[in-house]
Amino acid sequence: MQEGKRLVALVAGLVLVFSFILPAWARAGEEKRWTREHEVALEAGLPGAGQVPVQDQEREREREREQLKLQDGKSVAEHVYKGVENALMHVKNPVARAALTAILEGKSVAEAVYEARAQLSSWQDADEIASVTEQLESAVEADTTLDAGTRTQLKKHLGVMYLKAGKFKNARELLETVLEQEPGDEEAYRQLDQAYAASGDLQVKVFVKGKALQFDVPPRMENDRVLIPVRFLAENLGATVNYDNGEVIIKNQGSTIRLVIGSNKALVDGVTVDLDVPAQVVDGRTLVPLRFVSEKFKAKVDYFGGSNLVAVQPL
Repeated sequence: MQEGKRLVALVAGLVLVFSFILPAWARAGEEKRWTREHEVALEAGLPGAGQVPVQDQEREREREREQLKLQDGKSVAEHVYKGVENALMHVKNPVARAALTAILEGKSVAEAVYEARAQLSSWQDADEIASVTEQLESAVEADTTLDAGTRTQLKKHLGVMYLKAGKFKNARELLETVLEQEPGDEEAYRQLDQAYAASGDLQVKVFVKGKALQFDVPPRMENDRVLIPVRFLAENLGATVNYDNGEVIIKNQGSTIRLVIGSNKALVDGVTVDLDVPAQVVDGRTLVPLRFVSEKFKAKVDYFGGSNLVAVQPL
């Protein structure tokens, strides 16, 4: 009886062993056969010579997938890491060092920016702030994992950091790109106003829907009112402008404004309205009161007095 059980166990063991060995022999034989056939085909110049068998193709694809997984550990380009490494040699602030180190370790670029921004109130080394901000900006631009909204918010934080570092031109450029994406962001306008004021640029600046208008005749202030070339304003609000016997006629969305050059009266849809300042002609261009026209066409107007910046946002 015992001998019968031992015999059954022996047979089962042999079956199990061969179940592992035979497939391996088969694969080895198949690879050897393919290799020999491949060599013969190459020598004979037969069609299909040089093609990789399905098994090898799959193994190659798997290796490529593994390489991509390794690359995905870091979300920004290699040149960014080199810049971060160089910056670390000159940065002493511990939070800033932690933020830059996080990028080197493949962690979230967003977290790195938030950490550095949180430290800004007690961070006094302007050169160090500028260096770190430049590296963080490069990382934000290169990070392929960020969605558009997050990227825009991070740029706003970096604009504040550039302000603290005294890099006003960098701050302006970054904040202007923010406003192109988020034209209704009042905080970004306030920061941009600070950047212009800090750099000494106090000329009247007008932004419509987040974009700065460029003028051949610059806007001007009169009695605390901004006057602006009418055509630039109207076209950016989607309105049309015509002239008739000394009148400026502006139409938009079924509403009509009639202004007479030099007159403190205007007609809005046939109703007479008083003006704080009249329309006037300067260097061949008709200037009209910006707030009056914009608000009559139901646009929101914000004035930031630090640098005389005006933001117009259609509602």
